[in-house]
Amino acid sequence: MCQIYNQSTSLKPLIKWPGGKEKELKFIFTNAPTKINNYYEPFVGGGSVFMAFNAEKFFINDKSNELISLYELISKKDTAFYNWANAIENSWKNTFNYANSTGLEFLFFNFRNGAINAKELKNKIETFVNENQQNILDNLSALFTMNKNLFVSEVKINLTRKLQRMRKLEIEKCILPDEDVKTNIVTAFMSALYMYFRNLYNDTEVKKNKELYTAIFLFIRNYTYSGMFRYNDSGEFNVPYGGASYNTKTLDCKFNYYQSEKVLNKFKYTKITNLDFEEFFNQNIPQEDDFVFLDPPYDSEFSTYAQNDFTRVDQARLANYLCNECKAKWLMIIKATPYILSLYENKGLNILQFDKTYTVSFMNRNNKKTEHLIIMNYNEYPSI
Repeated sequence: MCQIYNQSTSLKPLIKWPGGKEKELKFIFTNAPTKINNYYEPFVGGGSVFMAFNAEKFFINDKSNELISLYELISKKDTAFYNWANAIENSWKNTFNYANSTGLEFLFFNFRNGAINAKELKNKIETFVNENQQNILDNLSALFTMNKNLFVSEVKINLTRKLQRMRKLEIEKCILPDEDVKTNIVTAFMSALYMYFRNLYNDTEVKKNKELYTAIFLFIRNYTYSGMFRYNDSGEFNVPYGGASYNTKTLDCKFNYYQSEKVLNKFKYTKITNLDFEEFFNQNIPQEDDFVFLDPPYDSEFSTYAQNDFTRVDQARLANYLCNECKAKWLMIIKATPYILSLYENKGLNILQFDKTYTVSFMNRNNKKTEHLIIMNYNEYPSI
């Protein structure tokens, strides 16, 4: 059996994911068994708990195809995946450097001073982009031969919108410093490149190339506005670029981390699956000295992540498995709702509560500040 925490093997999560549990790790470690054999996590998400825990073997799962593809490709140190990921990264850096050298500020200053109107501004932007089309396309890595003209179109659209919006804000508020004007122009180029990759991400042909698609997924995850993941009725991802603060962001450190000896060694002892949680447990049966950590989707109208629904029927299936079939010790963190309480109360379980200030106490139905529950099928390690 292993001590659950070992500073030399405790690692950071691989990716930011909705509902990540980095802030809750202290409660999880405090309440988890001190020693375990194997570790199981059916809703691994960004992996903050999985990466922090120590065990003999790890069994992780998630319903998100894209997320699990990322785990699989990282675990294999897949060459094709990193070739695509680095091609995206190089395209990003190239575009940033190019955008800083265009000198397009003068065009905005003419627009601000009334030397040209909105229509003339749009025409001049189109002329600039058309005349510099090859220079703009040269920023894309040679690997990206598909839909290249889309990048050019997005540059026109984003520059026009950005310059017009800047002037509108100046009229409503105050004149922008020259440095901010330049930053906004750079942001238009970066947004255009983001939109190019977003369109590839939604392309059904691109989805057939697992390594390329996963590399774009990783990029989108890191540059989308507020880390949001949202889809339209057609199933297309539609969140815009994160904005100026992302312009200088790079993924070099992430790539180095993913390929580090510590991370790769962790995956040597990890089985990765992309299944419904019940099938995951059917294929990988936890035993008495094992530990299961669960962070299922919330019981709410927003319980859809990466286009995978998790309904109350699924919540009931999960509760039935945990309360009636699971031999291992398990700990769940979940949002407190009357329905969730109805599934787990009066089942001989240890239920703790904590609020947004992370104050932990025994469960009390009358405490209106309760936001989350820690539910365990053991009582050996109370945190209070």
